[in-house]
Amino acid sequence: MQFVHQALTWGFLLVLIPLLIHLINMMRHRRVKWAAMEFLLQAYKKHRKWIWLKQLILLLMRMAAFALIVAMLAQWVTRGEWLNLFGGKPTHHYVLLDDSYSMSDRFGGASAYETGLAAIQRIGAQAAAQDTAQKFTLIRYSRAARASANGGEDTDFNQIADFNAEVVAPDFDVMLEERRNTFHVTELSVGPQAAMAALAQLVKQSGEENRIVYMVSDFRTGQWDNPAETRETLRQVERSPAEIHLVACSRSTRQNLGIIDVRPANETQAAGVPLFVNVTVKNYGTELARNVQLKVRTRFYDPEAQQTVAPEALTARVEELPTVLIEEIEAGQTVTRRAQAYFPEPGRHVIEATLPDDPVGADNFRWCVVDFPEDEPVLIVDGSTEQRHAYFLESVFLPGGRANTGIRPEINTAAFLRDTTPEVLAGYRVVYLLDVPRLDDRAIDNLEAYVEGGGGLCFFVGPNVNFSFYTNRLHRGGEGLFPLPLGGDDFLPAEAMENTPDVEVTDHPVFSVFLGERNPFVRLITVDQYLRPPQDWRRDPNSTVRIAAFLRNKMPLAVEHKFGEGRVMAMLTTVAPDWNNWGNDPSFVVVALKLQSYLASAQRTVESRPVGAPVTVQMEADKYRQDLQFIIPGETPEARLVIDRVAAKSPTNSLVMAAAIGRASFAEEGETDRGGIYEAWPVTTAGEADVRRFALNVEPTEGDLAMVDSKSLIENLDPVKAEFRYADEFSYDLAGLAGNNRSLLLMCLLIVLLLAEQIMGYSASYHPAKGAVP
Repeated sequence: MQFVHQALTWGFLLVLIPLLIHLINMMRHRRVKWAAMEFLLQAYKKHRKWIWLKQLILLLMRMAAFALIVAMLAQWVTRGEWLNLFGGKPTHHYVLLDDSYSMSDRFGGASAYETGLAAIQRIGAQAAAQDTAQKFTLIRYSRAARASANGGEDTDFNQIADFNAEVVAPDFDVMLEERRNTFHVTELSVGPQAAMAALAQLVKQSGEENRIVYMVSDFRTGQWDNPAETRETLRQVERSPAEIHLVACSRSTRQNLGIIDVRPANETQAAGVPLFVNVTVKNYGTELARNVQLKVRTRFYDPEAQQTVAPEALTARVEELPTVLIEEIEAGQTVTRRAQAYFPEPGRHVIEATLPDDPVGADNFRWCVVDFPEDEPVLIVDGSTEQRHAYFLESVFLPGGRANTGIRPEINTAAFLRDTTPEVLAGYRVVYLLDVPRLDDRAIDNLEAYVEGGGGLCFFVGPNVNFSFYTNRLHRGGEGLFPLPLGGDDFLPAEAMENTPDVEVTDHPVFSVFLGERNPFVRLITVDQYLRPPQDWRRDPNSTVRIAAFLRNKMPLAVEHKFGEGRVMAMLTTVAPDWNNWGNDPSFVVVALKLQSYLASAQRTVESRPVGAPVTVQMEADKYRQDLQFIIPGETPEARLVIDRVAAKSPTNSLVMAAAIGRASFAEEGETDRGGIYEAWPVTTAGEADVRRFALNVEPTEGDLAMVDSKSLIENLDPVKAEFRYADEFSYDLAGLAGNNRSLLLMCLLIVLLLAEQIMGYSASYHPAKGAVP
C-alpha cells in the first residue's frame, strides 16, 4: 500500500482503542451471588458461542472503522491487483525533456537541465514504487527535432525515444539513472513542436491506459509567449484523455549576455590588408551590464601547411587582439564594437569572439570564416582616347610603395565587354565605366547579367557620353542599368556665399564620413560642370533609386540603384579633374576606396550556419577525388575529430559530386551539434588539398532567459487544463499522480461500516419486549 501522507499512517495504531475499551470494561465486572442469575447463567451457557461471535464481529467492525478513517486521511492511492480485475488500466508516463542550450542556465550549483533530470528521476522512482502496471516514455527535444528533419510518418519511435512504452519494473529507477547519466544539454535551439508531434502520434497508437504527460522545460518567453501550435497539439493529447503537467526547471530570469553577430566590416578583403571586424553583443538581462570584456582572436592557417600536414594535425596560428572594454550595455539592448584583424596570406581564416562566463556559456562564443583572396580584381573601361580618366582611379587603387589597398585594377576598352564571356566578367568585383560613349548590345547583356548576379557597376560621365543612348538603352524607363535619364550637361552657377560647399552629402555608406564637421575635405571640392536629368524628372519613391550626394543647386551628383543582386552607382561628373578638381583632392581617395568597398559588398558573403545544420560540399567530378575528410570540433578547442566520407554524384548533374555531414539521424549526438569551425578536405586529382571552412554558431535568441510566469503560461494554453509545478518540488504529491486516489471509496466504505456497526450493536445488546413490566 502507498499513501500520499505517509506520516499519518501512524494513526493505524488507533485501531487498538476499541480493544482497549473492551478489555477495560471486562475488568469492571464483579461476581455477585444471586439466585435469579443462576437461571440466567444456564441460559447464557446455552447461547454463549453466538453471543461471543456477535461481540467479536462488533469489536472488529469498530477497529475497521478506525482503520478506514486513518486510510482516508492519509489518502490511499495504490490500486491493488484486485482492482485491475474490475477494469483497471496501466498508467503511462510520457516525459518530454527540453535539452536546448538555454537549459544550461546554472543557478546554485545546478543547471536547469540537471534539475529537470532530477525531477524525471523522481517520476521514475515513484512509478517503480507502484504495485500496478506502469509504462514510461521519454523523448528529448533534440532527438525529436532530428526525426522531424528526416521526415516521414513511419518513423521508428524506438529510435526517437530514449524509452518507448518501457514497462516499469521494480528496478526501473536504477536503469533510468544509468541512462540519464549519458544525457547532456545540447547547443541547439529547438522548441517543443517536434516532440509534441511525436507524442501525439504515440498517443494515437497506444491502447487503453491512464496517460500522464510531463513537459520538463524552462518555459522561456520566445517559445511559450504565444504557443499556438503547441496548444493545439496539447489539446489533442488532453482529449485522448491525458493529464498535462508543466514542470519548470528554472524559477527566475537570469542575467545573460550573448554574442549575436561577428562579421567583417564592409571593406576590401584581401591578404595583407587590415580589416575591421564588427562584433555585436546583446544584453538579454533586465539590469545594466557594466565593464564587459570582449575578447577577439584570429586564427591564421598557413596555406603551405595545409598541403603537407594531415587534416587532424593542422594547427592555426592564434593571435589575441587587444581586449575591447564595453562600458555599458542597457537591458535588452545591443552594442557593436570593432577590432582590427590582419592576415598576411590568402586563405579561409577564422575570427573568434568570446565573452566572460555567465549563466549560459554557449552564446559566449561566436566564429566567423573570412575568405581572404590575394586581391580584389576590378575592371576599368575608359572611353577617352588618352585613357586619362583611368589614371586617377588606378593611382588610388595602386598607390605604390608599401601601401596596399588589396585592389588590382585591369584597364581595357569597351570592346572587351562585348567580346568577353559572363564567366570571365564574373571574376571582377566591380566594373568602372569612365566616360564611355556607348556600348554594343552584347556588352549591355553581359553587364546586366553581371550586375544581376551581384556584381558592382560604377559610371563616371564626361564629354563623350551620348545622352540619348544612356537614356534610351541604359536607363530604359527605369528598367536598365543607369539609374536616371540624362537631359544634358550644365554648369554649376557661382554662389554668392563663399562658405557654401559645392557638394552636399547624405548619410550614405560612401559619403557618410564627410557628414557634419568630421571631415572638412568635402568643402574643398569644386564642381564646374555636370550632367543633369530632364527638368521633369522626379525620383520614384517606390524605386530603389537613392541620391547619395547633391550639388549645392540640389541637382543630383551621385545616384545609386539596385539591379538584381548588385548595385549601380552613377557619378554625374568626370573622374579626371576636367569638370571638377576632385581627382586632385584627398577626398577623392577616400570616396574611391569607399565606393569600391560598397559596390563589391554583394559578393562578399559571410556565411554563418546554425548549430545542427548539415555541412555540404560540392566538387567537380572530373577535378576531385571521391574520398574526402571532414574535421569537426571536439570537446576541447584543440581537439579535431575526423569523419571520412565518399562523395556521390548528383542525380541531376553527373558533373558534380557532393558529400555532407550533419544529415538528420537518430544518433545520440549529431555530427554538427557543437558550435565551432568545421572543415572539409576535398583533394584534387593532382593531389592538392582544397580546404573549406564553415562556422557553425548557436541561435542567439535561445540565450534570452526571460521566462513566462506560471499564470500567463496557463492562460496562453487555455483551454488546455495543465498543472504547473517547479521541478525541485515536484515530488510532493507525485504518488497521487501515478495512481487513483481512493479517499472517496474509503469514505463510502466507512459509512456502510458504521451503519452495519449500529445494526450489529443493536442486535448484540439487551432490549425488553414491548409491554413487559420493567
